[in-house]
Amino acid sequence: MEIKTILIWVLLLAYVVPGYIFGFQKLLGQQEKVQQFKGWGYPLWFMRLLGFVEVLGSSLMLYGPTRMYGMALFPVILAGAVYTHIKFREPQKEVMTPVYVGLHLLVIFLLTLSIA
Repeated sequence: MEIKTILIWVLLLAYVVPGYIFGFQKLLGQQEKVQQFKGWGYPLWFMRLLGFVEVLGSSLMLYGPTRMYGMALFPVILAGAVYTHIKFREPQKEVMTPVYVGLHLLVIFLLTLSIA
């Protein structure tokens, strides 16, 4: 197995596993997530929709032919997360987390392009 292939799978799993965890937390209405979305003034249906999209995107990323479709879902979610954290003047760590996740996604994207 080529080193690029191994690297992309390590990076994919490091991205997808948290995507499933956070997506299912929203989808299933974990109390902490419910409180966050209520605090931001977002409806709970929106939280569940985001959770569904995160789980769907993570699933699509695991299969080569649908990987780009899965990756295409996340920039919008990440931009919304950055916007929300800035709007509510949350700590810099909260603002920067989706930025770092976006950079992680960019590396996966570039590696996927180089393998194709």
